[in-house]
Amino acid sequence: MPKTLARDTRHAVLAGVAAGFGRFLDVDPVLVRLGFVLLAFVNGLGVLFYLACWVVMPRQESEAPHGPPAGAAAAGFESLRAEGARLAEEVRKAAPDPARAQAAIGTILVLLGVFLLADNLGWLRWPYWARFETLWPLALVALGIGLIAKSRRPSVA
Repeated sequence: MPKTLARDTRHAVLAGVAAGFGRFLDVDPVLVRLGFVLLAFVNGLGVLFYLACWVVMPRQESEAPHGPPAGAAAAGFESLRAEGARLAEEVRKAAPDPARAQAAIGTILVLLGVFLLADNLGWLRWPYWARFETLWPLALVALGIGLIAKSRRPSVA
C-alpha cells in the first residue's frame, strides 16, 4: 500500500498536519512541528504553510477504534453531560446578579475612560507616582503579590 500524505488527526496537536508529515516522512512529528515554528519566524511563512496544508491535505481515514464500545462511550458522555449541567446550575446559583456586575464594570470603565481622556487632553496634572506609566507596573506587581498570597492560603473545600 503506497504512502499518502494526509492529516493524522489521531496524533494531532492542532489539526494533524505535522503528524501527517511526520508519518509520511518517517520522522518524529515534533521535528516537523519545530520546522513549522522556525518557518513562522520567516515573515509568518510557517503559519501560512500550515494553514494551507490544513485546507489542502485530506484527513486520514481512521482505523478501527481502540476504546470501549460505542454504547459504553455514549453512556459515559451522558453521565458527563448530566454532571456538567448540575455543576453549571450550582455556578448560576452562586453567581451574583449579572446585571449588577455589568453595571459595576461599565461604571468603572466609563470612569477610567474619562480620567484617561482628561489626562490625554492635558486637563489633569497628576503627581509622578500617580501617572499611568508608573501605576501600570505597580498594578501588575500588586496583582502578582495578591495572587501569590492567595495561592499560599489553605483552600477551603
